[in-house]
Amino acid sequence: MKKILCSFITTMLMMTATIAQNSESLNLLLNEINADSLRKTVLDLQNFGSRFALREGGNKQVAEYIQQRLENYGVTTVIDSFYQQGYNWLVGEYGAFFYNVKGVLNSQNPVDDSLVVIGAHLDAISLDDYYELQTLAPGADDNASGVAVMVEIARVLHKYPTEFHRNIQFSGYDGEELGLFGGHHDAEMHLQNQSKIAVMLNNDMVSYQPDDDWRVTLHWYDNALDVLDKAVAACREYTNIEPFVPTQFQNGDAGASDSYAYATRNYKSVFAIEYTFSTSYHTEHDVADSNNYAYHADITRYNLAMLADYAQMENEVSVAERKTNCPGTVYPNPASDKAILQFSLDEACDARLAITNMAGQVVNDLPLYALDAGPNLVELDFSNIPAGIYLCRFLSNKCSWTTKIIVK
Repeated sequence: MKKILCSFITTMLMMTATIAQNSESLNLLLNEINADSLRKTVLDLQNFGSRFALREGGNKQVAEYIQQRLENYGVTTVIDSFYQQGYNWLVGEYGAFFYNVKGVLNSQNPVDDSLVVIGAHLDAISLDDYYELQTLAPGADDNASGVAVMVEIARVLHKYPTEFHRNIQFSGYDGEELGLFGGHHDAEMHLQNQSKIAVMLNNDMVSYQPDDDWRVTLHWYDNALDVLDKAVAACREYTNIEPFVPTQFQNGDAGASDSYAYATRNYKSVFAIEYTFSTSYHTEHDVADSNNYAYHADITRYNLAMLADYAQMENEVSVAERKTNCPGTVYPNPASDKAILQFSLDEACDARLAITNMAGQVVNDLPLYALDAGPNLVELDFSNIPAGIYLCRFLSNKCSWTTKIIVK
């Protein structure tokens, strides 16, 4: 994430090759998102040692890695290289090639020619206390985490082929830390080509957050307040994350990442960033072990829910139209060997209950058949589960929700 100096943020079920496209489909896709898979992508990017865009050779190999990952998941991908020269306060005069990644998942039955863009910057930077460049720039949170979100979504959509009615562009932007170079390049190309973009979903630093305070800041733009409303709804319905919407005064960092390049060209966008800002920002200590991958997985679920809405996942109800059921409550909580999960349903249904640890690993997977409309009680057995904090995710074709459980 590019920031002005001295500023601060204030604020599994068996399936056939193709799944039925309804609200249950989205719930199943969301449940497939895997914290370990996100961590692997972050580690792969960290292992480049540095992703500083102006180092010798630039980020061509980084772009090739992302291209290969997306192509492995059936996304038609190219590297969009461009040359830029100018002056930067860190390095003085420069002239170099930058390497954007552009992957497109084409709809077989588009409703229009609008595009949904999900993107993140692929470069990183590391400075010492005197703002001198450092050799290592691992950039695990800033911003391997954002790249991992889009790669993970591509993986899930490849595993369970899903029909959308708009094309989806997966974008990795180079040179963000130097001035949103890649974002401006891509947004300008779209403008020159008179592209229609339904929404641009930007993720920049989305994996550092304490377990006891899962929040995400949603930076917004004046031309996309409707997008902001849907983003808030998606967080609350499909994740365990509480969205934080900054005031006009607090929203200054909306200009600090690639979504701003689209907003200035009147494309609608929203910018997600962790609420608790990383203490390792722009240093050699921004490494994979500092990230919270269960939180990271929920950020990915928010993005997939937004993508399903804007890219018009077949037969999927929009975020604004879906009914939000109250999440269940667990008592006692904290629990020891056993506890009771209580919840109420508007309609009878079958469901699945997945209990995961804070690393995103499933520790118990319980099918729930023929649940009744109205109040329901389910006994939970924790006798073989170590003490800790867990997430209980309820999934059905009628609703989905998550609640936290503490096992002592």
